[in-house]
Amino acid sequence: MAEVVQYHLEQMVGELEDLERRDLFTKPELKAIVKKRTKFEYALRRRRVKCIDYLRYIEYEINVDALRRQRKQRKQQHSAKTTLSDFSITQRIIAIFERAVVRHPEDVQLWLQFVEFIKSRRRMSTGDADEEDDGHSRLLSQVFARAISAHPYESQLWIKAAAHELEVNMNGSAARALLQRALRLISDDKELWIEYFRL
Repeated sequence: MAEVVQYHLEQMVGELEDLERRDLFTKPELKAIVKKRTKFEYALRRRRVKCIDYLRYIEYEINVDALRRQRKQRKQQHSAKTTLSDFSITQRIIAIFERAVVRHPEDVQLWLQFVEFIKSRRRMSTGDADEEDDGHSRLLSQVFARAISAHPYESQLWIKAAAHELEVNMNGSAARALLQRALRLISDDKELWIEYFRL
């Protein structure tokens, strides 16, 4: 158990050094972050991990990233080149979500929160916008596919996946095909029919 926690903590070293080098966090703040992350990592290694344990960790990381963005903006560093700390927290949150949905695939709300997180990061992405949009779009498509395979009778997932195909990937035929597959499984869902005819 301790080896896995240590591994996850060692993955943070570069990011923490970057945060200190850019003067976004002080040494005591970084120590507090490491202490809190260690506590969360040990909580996730318990035998019975609840979904709320993952969500608390995710919420903490989102708050750390928001503070980092705020301090970066205050220091007028947004014109500087993108460094490790600009994307590492987002990658960690995605990794925590991945661990959560592997452990709790039955939780539809968790899948929906994962989707919403990726959408929110896509909207506020930095750096090469086209490359990041493409990466987020691919990740979102993969998450939708996994969520739908775990919950094929959940119409909200089908509708959101079709909307993603139509609005983001600009692929109306894929969106239509998704809704047709959904209607074969859950043909009595009125909301699915409405969305299908809206296409």
